[in-house]
Amino acid sequence: MVGIASRANAEELGVLAEEFSVESVAMEDESRRGGLGAWTKPRGSSHLILGEDAAARQARETEYDLLVNALSGGAGLEPTGIALQRGISVALANKETLVAAGPIILKMAADSGARVLPIDSEHSAIFQCLMGERLEDVRRIWLTTSGGPFWGRRQDELRDVTVQQALAHPTWKMGPKITIDSATLFNKGLEVIEAQRLFGVDPDRLEVIAHRQSVVHSMVEFVDGSFKAQLSSPDMRLPILFSLSYPERVASTLVQTRLEQLRNLTFEPVRREEIPCLALAFTALENGGTAPAALSAADEVAVEAFLVGRIGFTDIPDVIASVLQDWPVEPLTDLAAVREADRRARTMAVERVRQLSEQKEERSCC
Repeated sequence: MVGIASRANAEELGVLAEEFSVESVAMEDESRRGGLGAWTKPRGSSHLILGEDAAARQARETEYDLLVNALSGGAGLEPTGIALQRGISVALANKETLVAAGPIILKMAADSGARVLPIDSEHSAIFQCLMGERLEDVRRIWLTTSGGPFWGRRQDELRDVTVQQALAHPTWKMGPKITIDSATLFNKGLEVIEAQRLFGVDPDRLEVIAHRQSVVHSMVEFVDGSFKAQLSSPDMRLPILFSLSYPERVASTLVQTRLEQLRNLTFEPVRREEIPCLALAFTALENGGTAPAALSAADEVAVEAFLVGRIGFTDIPDVIASVLQDWPVEPLTDLAAVREADRRARTMAVERVRQLSEQKEERSCC
């Protein structure tokens, strides 16, 4: 491992840096540098990069063979673009990069000869199912979802959901932002947009289906009526290993799936019109241009506001919708357009959060 980066998790960053003797550590939050422990004072050829653009500078200044990008939110965009422009492939778990700037990012990869290898379990599954297949033979791509902690509950039953309840995902242990996105199913909406970017299929060939066991990670349906699916125990180490070793498969016992786990596999329809965050993602994909970038930015603002108690759980789609409803139709020309769309969307979302927060305070005091 050459280098690692984090926004603010200094303690874990320092432990990993020591364990793997990395040459470069990047951290956005300079105030946390003391938490790096022994890595506060780099030794020899090692170097510490601090500041808002730390991850991007690390991607630009460090020599490496593969960039693994699992940053959360829009912070993942710049490092991905830098690596691809350098001709270095990216193993990508940062959804927002492809959502906000997918066509631009994939053109960078094509121009430089680098590859974008999906780490998300759903997209890794689809990628594996499509190996050796022709895209014109695909009838539909099915993205599976566990449904999160609130599957089967109506929106009007979720108004009083607490942060702790929303963070209690039944299957995956993840960071707070992506866990909340999973609870609202916004995460699945991002994955729909990602799938369209990565695999080049029309939006009407993308479907979401609930699969509570989280064993079938996604499926591809072909024009002759046959299906391919990738199945395994729900463990992110498997798609990570696949992306790190691609195009080979490394023999490993890290993840083992017992056949009895495959005994009862159930699937339930997902009615997107009843799930506001998922419906908004499909709308942004259909609108195209910078709308997906605005969608992603608005959600970041909304989720952060929910996590600190400024708005309620069901206010999250309200914030996103307030941004998208008057969003102009504009082309996705370059990364500057993405950044400007992100900035505008955040400003609009912050204003809507302010309004909802004031309403919440008024209700609580009456």
